[in-house]
Amino acid sequence: MLKRASIIFLLFILTTSAFAATLKESKESYLVLSEKKNTHEKGKVKMTVFFDFFCPHCHQFDTVVVSILQREFGKKLKVTYIGFPIIYEDSVIPLEAFELAKDEGKGEEMKQAIFDAIYYQRKDGANRDVLLSLAKSLGLSEKFNKGLTSGIKKNTVLEGKDLAKSFGATSTPTVIIDGNVLIKDNSLATISSVINNILDKDGK
Repeated sequence: MLKRASIIFLLFILTTSAFAATLKESKESYLVLSEKKNTHEKGKVKMTVFFDFFCPHCHQFDTVVVSILQREFGKKLKVTYIGFPIIYEDSVIPLEAFELAKDEGKGEEMKQAIFDAIYYQRKDGANRDVLLSLAKSLGLSEKFNKGLTSGIKKNTVLEGKDLAKSFGATSTPTVIIDGNVLIKDNSLATISSVINNILDKDGK
């Protein structure tokens, strides 16, 4: 796990530099995808986050940005997480666990538990024994254990990956607002501004 943690840290440094360079070249903080359907419902903004558990930016985004946005907008913001396994080949495995936990109404709890295991406890989030231990601590059923062993959710995770690519996603986290707004700058200020602008239009 130490080797994997070192690689994750290196990825964090490299992608931070690359992302900063990309922003300097971009004049837009978001892009409306004309080929995608807008799914907005009056009074509520839907935010989709494509993520990989082994992406340190995803952990930071979940811990800081999403938490603040949820406090700021409350029930006016619906956040959905979809797996986009691109860091490692076995990035699929913790995302399978996440999907299985969602089936039992504990997706959010499992997401936080896996992030905590990887970034605070320095455990291997792709190790099935680690994931089974997390499931037990959350009171998940035997159905979870069988599902993780059989890989029943692998296709679901891969479908999420294909969906992310259909939005042009090449990195994590990739954020989509209301089905057709691709966020190019994942800062709190940018996303909060986009959400406020959408909600302001609802009030007119």
